[in-house]
This record gives sequence, C-alpha cells and structure tokens, in this order.
Amino acid sequence: MTETTKHWISPQEFDNYPPVRARETHKGSFGHLMVVAGSMGYHGAAVLAVHAAQRAQPGLVTLLTQEGVYYPVAAQLQSAMVEIWSADIHRFDKATAILIGPGLAAADVNDDVKALFRRLWRDSAVPMVVDATAINWLVPHSLGKNVVRVLTPHPGEAAVLLRQSVVEVQANRERTVREISQRYGNAWVVLKGHETLVGRAEGEIHVNPTGNPHLAQGGSGDVLGGFLAGLLAQPALQAEAGQAARYAVWQHGLTADQLQARQKNWVVEDLVRELGNAR
Repeated sequence: MTETTKHWISPQEFDNYPPVRARETHKGSFGHLMVVAGSMGYHGAAVLAVHAAQRAQPGLVTLLTQEGVYYPVAAQLQSAMVEIWSADIHRFDKATAILIGPGLAAADVNDDVKALFRRLWRDSAVPMVVDATAINWLVPHSLGKNVVRVLTPHPGEAAVLLRQSVVEVQANRERTVREISQRYGNAWVVLKGHETLVGRAEGEIHVNPTGNPHLAQGGSGDVLGGFLAGLLAQPALQAEAGQAARYAVWQHGLTADQLQARQKNWVVEDLVRELGNAR
C-alpha cells in the first residue's frame, strides 16, 4: 500500500479555473454529457444532477431516464434533452462524458444493462462518473492507463465496495480511497463526508476543507456528481481530471458555507442555484 501524503485543497489552486473561454467557440466546443439517472420515487435526483451539471456549463446535457418518470423529469428541464432509458441504449457514442447513478435506487435494471454499464466503464474512451446505486454494479478489474474514471461513494457505499463495515471505512479514510482505487483500475475516488477526500491508488490524497453539516440533505450527493461530470464533459478540462474533482468538491462545500452564512434554512435547490459562483 502506497504511503499516504495528504494535501489540503486551497483556493489558490482555482485562481484561473475553469479557464476563460475563447471568443470564437460554440456549444460543440464544450462537450456533451450523457446522464443516466432517475427512477420511480427518486426522479428528483435526476433533476438535481442535471441542473448541477449545467452549472458547470458543458455544451450539451442529455438525460436518459426511466419511462415511468419521464414526464415529471422532462417538465423540470428546459434546456437539457431528455430521453427514455431502455435496455437498448446506443447514445453513448455522442458523449464526451457519462454520469451514471443518481436516483436509480428503484430502477428495474436487468443483468444485460448492468453488463453494458460495466463495458462502458471498462472500454469507453470518455470520462465516466459513477455514483450511488450504480457503484454496486461494477466489478473489480484494470483499466487503460489514460482512462478517466471517478467513483463518488459515501462511507456506506465505500463499505459495500470493500466488504467492510462503515466503522472500518471511517477509521482510515485515506486507506479506503487507496483500496477502492486499486480494485477499480486506479480510478479517482471522491470519498464523501466530513473533509471529503480526493485521490487514487498512488499519489497525494487531497483533503477538502469546505462544507458543513447542513450538506447532510438528500440530493446533495446528486448535485456534486452532476457538477463534477459537467466539468469532465468539457474537452479542455479532461487532461486534469484530478483538478476537476478537487474543484467540484471545493466549490460544492464552499457554496454550502456561503449559504449557511447568509441563511439558516437553505435547501439543496438553493445549493444548485448558487453552485459555481462561490469565491
């Protein structure tokens, strides 16, 4: 096991991040994020993830959601494209990044669809963020050297991945990041919680100093996953996936801190509206 070197995330890392955009560009210059999210009773997670992704300002966002929640989801998304998710999905070739997981807890996912997602994780050339229920669909294996993959577990999901208890996960969070990354092809791991960690099997573990206990609301993780995926959809930001992950957790936490300083009863929808503006 690699010895852990921890590094505190600082605002100075993001003085010019994301970089200023060139004038002569168009929506195709900033990527196309494909999101697989939402199921009966959990359709709000899909809406939050897409809205958060849009705050990162990729060129296009397409949501693939279950037929049973298509209408309530589509009615809340004016500028994102929404399609019905079926077992026969052939849209990922249009993506520059993929997010899978928010709000899929009630999804009827058969083995063929799970196998498709595992193939995407293993073989897709574009960055892929896997969150929530979809984390449990993966199996350990190696990945190509330059493939960008990100897992965003909370301690309970990390415990399932490692077949440990939450107590064991929390007792050594740095080791948890290393072990998950090693099992899943040196993927980036965002281990959520107090002082969220960002790291891989080797190299520095980055510790996020922003955020507060009021982030412990349903939907907060969906917002983080969407914002991070929206960053990674942009070709100009893909070369430094670690920086994108660090910025996402730092901005997510700082937005919550600034909301808490202004008002005591903010909700996750407020977080989405402010995300990306915290300085």
